Amino acid sequence: MFNLQGGELIIIALLALVVLGPEKLPEAARWFGRMYAQVRRMGDGFTKEFQSAVKEPLDDLRSAVSDPVKDLKTSLDETIASSAPDSQNGRTTPPETTTTESEETAVASPPTARADDEGLSSS
Repeated sequence: MFNLQGGELIIIALLALVVLGPEKLPEAARWFGRMYAQVRRMGDGFTKEFQSAVKEPLDDLRSAVSDPVKDLKTSLDETIASSAPDSQNGRTTPPETTTTESEETAVASPPTARADDEGLSSS
């Protein structure tokens, strides 16, 4: 909490011993321990109160956003399922594609070089 390291704690303890004396030092340490515990309890109580005050509005906001999204997802899933062309066991089959004879020959034969291109490459 105070970010004190070992050497700093030793110096504080020695100063307390000199200032308070050996008779009052144990009493002062108990008092400091009680005060530290009380401050921690107050901090923990504040944290719990803050979290409970923020939790309810956040839950309301979360549900306000997630409920319409769930409804939209359900609606889209139903629309997609009903518009599927053929469904067998929950799977859809892609529509068959047909190729024309000119598409088959265009794919099968390589493009021919034009006469203009041959003339440029030879010079």
